[in-house]
Amino acid sequence: MANKTKVIFVLSASTAFATVSPAASEADDPNIEFNMGVEVAETFTDNVFLTSNFKRSDFVTTVSPWLTWSYGTQDFKLDLNANAEISRYSSFASENTEDYQIGMDARYRMENGIFVFGGIDHAWEHEDRTSPDDVNGLGPTQLREATGYFGVGGNQNGRSFRLGVNVRNLDFDDTPAAGGLTVNNDDRDRRDVEIGGRFGLQKTATGEIFLQGIYEQRDYDTAIDDFGFQRSSKGFHAILGYSGKIGSLTGEAQVGVLSRNYDDPRFGTVTTPTIGADVAWRTGPKTRITGKVKRTLEETTAFGASGYIATTAGVRISHSIAQDFSLGSYFFLTQNDYQGINRKDILGEAGIDLRYNLNPRNYIDFSYGYRQRSSDSAGFDFDEHRLFFGLGTDLKPRYEKRAGDVASFGSSEFYAGAMTGISALQTRVDSPRGSGGNLIADFGGSNTIGGVFAGYRVGFDQFVLGVELDAELGKTTWSHNANRSFSVEAGNAVGLSAITGFRTKHGNFVYGRFGLNSTEFTSHYQQHGSSSVLNDRKLGFDVGVGAEIPLGGGLSGRVEYLIRAYDDYLIGAPLGGGNDDNFANVQAVARFGLLYRLNAQNEIKAEPVDFSGLYAGGFLSHGTLQSNNTGPRPSGSAPAFTLDATRSGQGFSLGIQGGYGKQFGAFYLGGEVDVEASTANWNIERSPVGRVYSLKKKNSIGASLRAGYVINNSVLTYIRAGLVRSSFDSSYLESGIVTAGTVNLNGTRIGAGLEIAVSPKTHLQLDYSHFDHGTHQVNYGTGVDQFDTSSDVFTVALNYRF
Repeated sequence: MANKTKVIFVLSASTAFATVSPAASEADDPNIEFNMGVEVAETFTDNVFLTSNFKRSDFVTTVSPWLTWSYGTQDFKLDLNANAEISRYSSFASENTEDYQIGMDARYRMENGIFVFGGIDHAWEHEDRTSPDDVNGLGPTQLREATGYFGVGGNQNGRSFRLGVNVRNLDFDDTPAAGGLTVNNDDRDRRDVEIGGRFGLQKTATGEIFLQGIYEQRDYDTAIDDFGFQRSSKGFHAILGYSGKIGSLTGEAQVGVLSRNYDDPRFGTVTTPTIGADVAWRTGPKTRITGKVKRTLEETTAFGASGYIATTAGVRISHSIAQDFSLGSYFFLTQNDYQGINRKDILGEAGIDLRYNLNPRNYIDFSYGYRQRSSDSAGFDFDEHRLFFGLGTDLKPRYEKRAGDVASFGSSEFYAGAMTGISALQTRVDSPRGSGGNLIADFGGSNTIGGVFAGYRVGFDQFVLGVELDAELGKTTWSHNANRSFSVEAGNAVGLSAITGFRTKHGNFVYGRFGLNSTEFTSHYQQHGSSSVLNDRKLGFDVGVGAEIPLGGGLSGRVEYLIRAYDDYLIGAPLGGGNDDNFANVQAVARFGLLYRLNAQNEIKAEPVDFSGLYAGGFLSHGTLQSNNTGPRPSGSAPAFTLDATRSGQGFSLGIQGGYGKQFGAFYLGGEVDVEASTANWNIERSPVGRVYSLKKKNSIGASLRAGYVINNSVLTYIRAGLVRSSFDSSYLESGIVTAGTVNLNGTRIGAGLEIAVSPKTHLQLDYSHFDHGTHQVNYGTGVDQFDTSSDVFTVALNYRF
């Protein structure tokens, strides 16, 4: 697949010890299978180098051939595979890559239920720009990877066991850098060895409880890296898990501990709890939902860091509309928590895939993907949108034709409506300051918007595809007032989006959307009596989620949330003077609408849902964190002034919630409590000298009352009000003095949302809330800065009602 997220292949011991079934052949003759194929694709990315400022877009042509061969008998199975991915960029040839991989796996069953297994793999590939160790070279870092594993397993006395060894060797090439320099990557070359076992402890009616232990040793070819650190280490994993089935879920779940001790005494020992899950839920004959959770301790050569704890959680939904048409969507969230330094990155990924089979051997792929990284260290944030179109063919048919099982249009409809909402604008400024210095700073503001929209969509069973045109009216602004003053105003916008989703049995429509947007931007810049104004339209990409609720008579209500990233631009005083600032804008927009479906089908009647009782669930949020920042600023020989600016950043949150409510006819009254961990933050960094300060939301606990009204027998519309206590990390560096600590603030929450019944016990909740966290001050010795902080957050929650 073109421009896909590259994950360096690791055959971990836990994978090597997975259940291996011996090859089965009904006859004595061997079973030989061969298949091959190729996909040719075109990808558009709006951010080739994955930067927050100075973004560049390009088209990428990718050719991906592959082949597999297998040989199997009653007791023996051999699999061979090879693939390649050759990418060519239209404008940035330095990013061209050629990746190759070959591999072999073998399994042999002996007597008494014992089997042996092993394999080798060799890959010539590149490191993706999302890698935490990307060196920002003139091209991607090239590497070679060789992996080999072997082991033995089986069943004794009714309990399973596996024992194995996994060896992996990594060899990184040096990377060309700007100015004719070269980044030395020899100190990243290493060999990883894993030795471990997995033993069944107790059989259950539907699975097995097991214990797994792994010893790891990582030896670097260079004993001391370029920064003077010894990175070789030894460690272990100890895991207790369950494999099998619980209710309608099948798969595996694990809990345990991982620990690693480094040769360098400055790193010490890292010990942390670990969790893991790989489960599947088949909700129907054509729909499958898979969820994954993984926590590992990864290597890095970042200065001062021993490694980083990578925690990943995600879900993928796959639906076969017909034998020739399938739809998929996914969302993954990864946190990289660096050990030994103050840095934590959050990478969010979401997308949708469509595949249409022209016939059993040939297909068309279309996909849209969005990635956003939020870091509490300046300079590591980015947003990227990707559009992918591919044509592929297989030698072996992917399915057997079944008469009548082909995709066909169902109902179709035109619709139009009006909307209002809240727009939160964030701008990342990257600019030169002083003699050889640089500033990276986050600014932002929020305001109300309004607009109209119209669209057309068609149904395939319960799934819906459509296209929509919208226009937004309103202005969202921020300003920085100091010895130099600048501001940004986002104005009227027009957008074109694709929409896909599904209708519940009550007729409610839950959807995702992606598209293009053109917005008016007005930017002002003033310094030392010189000023410049830039008026221009900027192209942006939208990605979002939402829901529509039929109200009767063709009317429907709508709630949705969009993240929008634009092309960056230069502005300065005077404009074009060679020391311009780069402005990169991102918007988060919550919209509430009312629409009329011109040829709507008869409303679906279903059994009413009772919202009374206890419930609990988990949620994912995205939103902005804003602080109105005021404080005195000396200016050398020039008169002192007072800074007045709004700092702003974005971030994700994960949490749990629970509550109780009572339904009185169509009216509802209840209470809810929640706990969350957040990554929303903003940063200001002026280097090599100047102020460096930041604010990061860590966690919060809150309680609120919800009052609502049940419509359509299955949707609770509500407003909420409550209290929240939030914890923030505050850091302030001025004149070599660091003022840092935890700030706990008490605040208020107001919001509104929908709770939609997707099954009798499972409810989907979409919620928009505004938090007023209050005010705090930072006394940095020679002055005091004040921060008045608020946040605007959109939440998607899944609740279970008891």
